[in-house]
Amino acid sequence: MFSKLVVILADDGITCLPREAMMFETLRKMNEVRPFKLVFLFEGPPPVPREGRSVSAEVRWKFEKALESVAAKHFLDFLDSPPTIRVATRDHHDQWNFPDFD
Repeated sequence: MFSKLVVILADDGITCLPREAMMFETLRKMNEVRPFKLVFLFEGPPPVPREGRSVSAEVRWKFEKALESVAAKHFLDFLDSPPTIRVATRDHHDQWNFPDFD
């Protein structure tokens, strides 16, 4: 039993989301059996400022655009609430900083 399902993406996974009809159909079927909150987690490089915006902010913006495209295709209609976006980054010691999922 679970209440949240975390999908971990890296690099080009974000841009591939709008083309993943089969993945979303599988998630739809899983949700019919046991409803869940969908969380997308991006594992990326350390957050460094880039032209006034951090890498984390840039990744979040790309996620939002990709999810808008996914929603326009009605791939997320089975969810009770919109998916959550989280970004995990490595610090300068190459340690992962994962967000709190609670």
